[in-house]
Amino acid sequence: MSSQKTEHYQLHKWEPGDDFLREEFNENFTKLDASARMTVGAYTGDGASSRVIDLGFAPRAVFVITDGGMLGSAPGTYHVEGGLALPGHPLKLQGSATQVMELTGTGFTIHHWEAYISVNTQGAVFYYWALQ
Repeated sequence: MSSQKTEHYQLHKWEPGDDFLREEFNENFTKLDASARMTVGAYTGDGASSRVIDLGFAPRAVFVITDGGMLGSAPGTYHVEGGLALPGHPLKLQGSATQVMELTGTGFTIHHWEAYISVNTQGAVFYYWALQ
């Protein structure tokens, strides 16, 4: 039987001479299985006004950035090339209700509006990370 646990996940730790209990192993695996996972990927913009990126799971957060490293909008401008969306908190065009990206039950939806929103620009490469 373990007498110590890890700091962050409270997983069972064993010392030399400790007995091993199957229940403790199963408890550790259950905690690890429920922990957050990150998925990273890339997509190439197709220029459509709206596009769904299917991840196969409902993300807890998605961050998108262009391969050129541009992010957000400069002060006094309203041009968005990436950012962060959370459940119930879509990425929006600065100072407006216009959505740039929102989370879905299986991934995220991105929008494109030539003059202001560029997270689906035709031919441009975008990187993302999604927290499951």
